[in-house]
Amino acid sequence: MKAITAEVVETLVNLMRNILGSRAVDIILGRLGEGATGRELIYTFADETQNLLGEKGGFSSMRQLGRELARSIMSSNPRDKWEELLENTLNEFGFARKIEKEKDRAFICQCVFYEILEGKNLKPTEHSVCWAGWGFIEGFVKEMEGAIGIQWVERDYENEKCRFDFIFQA
Repeated sequence: MKAITAEVVETLVNLMRNILGSRAVDIILGRLGEGATGRELIYTFADETQNLLGEKGGFSSMRQLGRELARSIMSSNPRDKWEELLENTLNEFGFARKIEKEKDRAFICQCVFYEILEGKNLKPTEHSVCWAGWGFIEGFVKEMEGAIGIQWVERDYENEKCRFDFIFQA
């Protein structure tokens, strides 16, 4: 798995400026402190977003960040590449080994944030950093599969996978 680079962080910060506005993002960035890099920086950014906006505000903002990232990637790539991009982008960005997609569900495999969550006694989706991955998958499957959304179902601790089921209109 690749490392989270400064370029990835810059991309996410710029997308977040479109979601929250520059002033809010500048407040969050001002709270990060010095020396944080990679996954710790992304986790702390999500943590400070949640501190500033509250739990639900942090969750929804980070979920929207994931959706916007997916839209940005899809808009600059041909549709026939989307499946591959969904599977591999989180690895390229340094967030997880891969996304496995099945007919009506997807799995985030070996998320780099799980160790931090576990150390803080948090389960998956109990922190806003998880919601960015949720939004990322959701952004893709809405366009690829016509889903109206996705929902987190469970974490398979043995295989290090979080499962998300697609929601379709009845």
